[in-house]
Amino acid sequence: MRNLSLPFAEKPKDESRANNKIVAPSPDSQRPSEETIGNWLCEEGSTYQKYIAALSGSNPGLKKPDPNNKEYPLTDNNALVVLLEAPSNKNVGFEKTEFQNPEKLARHFEEVSPSAENHDRRRIYIMEGLAKKYVSILGGHFMMNPSFFQRQERTCVWSNDFTPVSDALPHPSLLDPESSFHLQYCELRQFNKAIENKPYFCKRTGRHVGMTPPRHKEDSTTGILRRKVSWWSRKTSEGGWDVVILCDPQLDELNVQPREYRDGTYSDLKPSEKLKNFPFQDGYLDFIPTVSPRVAAEKLKHPHSSMLRDLVHYYKNHADLFPDEWVDPTRSSLFVKKIVAAHYLQLVDYIKAMLPSLELRLTTAWVEEQEQWKSLQTISRRCGNYRDDIEDTLLSLGYPVDSLDSGRRPDWTDCQKDFQYIYFRLKILKERADTLMQSMTGLASIAGNRQNLEEAKRVKRLNLLALLFVPLAYTSSLFSMQDNYAPNKGKFWVYWVSALSVVGLTLIITWILDSALDDTAQWDVPFRRWLRNKRNPNQTLEPAPRERRGTGFYNI
Repeated sequence: MRNLSLPFAEKPKDESRANNKIVAPSPDSQRPSEETIGNWLCEEGSTYQKYIAALSGSNPGLKKPDPNNKEYPLTDNNALVVLLEAPSNKNVGFEKTEFQNPEKLARHFEEVSPSAENHDRRRIYIMEGLAKKYVSILGGHFMMNPSFFQRQERTCVWSNDFTPVSDALPHPSLLDPESSFHLQYCELRQFNKAIENKPYFCKRTGRHVGMTPPRHKEDSTTGILRRKVSWWSRKTSEGGWDVVILCDPQLDELNVQPREYRDGTYSDLKPSEKLKNFPFQDGYLDFIPTVSPRVAAEKLKHPHSSMLRDLVHYYKNHADLFPDEWVDPTRSSLFVKKIVAAHYLQLVDYIKAMLPSLELRLTTAWVEEQEQWKSLQTISRRCGNYRDDIEDTLLSLGYPVDSLDSGRRPDWTDCQKDFQYIYFRLKILKERADTLMQSMTGLASIAGNRQNLEEAKRVKRLNLLALLFVPLAYTSSLFSMQDNYAPNKGKFWVYWVSALSVVGLTLIITWILDSALDDTAQWDVPFRRWLRNKRNPNQTLEPAPRERRGTGFYNI
């Protein structure tokens, strides 16, 4: 009896040989085994890895990593976990603990509580970077959806090829911003050297770094670094809660060593000249309301170093801004949203400053049109991508996209107003860049027509020269230049008299034709109206005819 449990019945060997075909294996037979699914994200054989394998049927993206992250971004030494903890009976005051290795984090979870869901503490775990052991410990302790780590791992690289992995949002009906969300944003970084404008990637995260061309006489380059941050929370049965935040580490090294741009040429950086980067214009504007001088002196200064350090700064130094609202874990997401919005606002201001400079260059002189076109094309493409990211952000956070209520009461904690403003500003900037590209297309057409006109003028000069020599050649052929009309003969002067007369007659005839025929080849004698008015001086003058353009043969 045939085994019906097999997905496909096996063909007889003789039949395959008779058809002389190579039977392709079934896609089901090429599926990875349950023991290997998810081992790219966490340790093989762990409880969390088995959970990933069980969910891989509903989320096929869990079966394989991003191809750009096969080597470095998921190594064991590529992560750091910081714990911010406060008792539930206190309104403010988080204590910080850093776990430099996964063994310390594992011991922490063994000590805090035998049951992960029964405690009265408020804990925020901030994980910078990704590492398999840390993912196994955190994911196995909280048993959160593996897509929380999977989406943080995806690099979203733009290319001409279809990406082999997906970074799409789940169904909007499944999104719950009060339990988890995932945000993409961009961070502006300033490099200490003017480097070539080509795609780069962060070596530690694999994320794209878009370089912008350095301005004239500027020995630095501004890079737009793609970033991600994810937030997850849950409440415990005894009044406490747990929050896990995934964030990217700061840019330290690019995937390839860039070349320095100086005096119009590119050269390799010297080994002693390490490429450094720092926050653009010393970082984004703070979103905390202005405090009194005494309170400002007591607070620590903003580090502006990385997402992890910025979050630690706000949780430790500004948690007292809403002391009675830390009962709910969603309060901890406010600083995450505000930092992302602050980075976007700085990016919007940067693009707003770039577009007027391109407009000014278009109005003053038409130079380096190819570079200007590339810059506008890049701005338009990036604004479209950033706008798509903001749309996903609004959807993930449950904010409406179609309206911006500018009349709402001022409140510094209003994240919805910030992201809606960013969305509409990016939309306007893209439209402005597209309009500039259309204007540049028109200027390119004008410049091309002007170039064609100059070439036509050069051809006209050659035609005039030919017009002078044609009568001479015609006269010489007419007289055949023999006998007495040859050079050094008695009647050679007849040739010059005849030739110059023909030249003069030719010039007069061409001038009359140029004056009488317009560019549409219509006959219009310019003296006819003057003669009519001369013969009948008492007659009412005719209205001035429409201005006629001549062929312009003699207008060089």
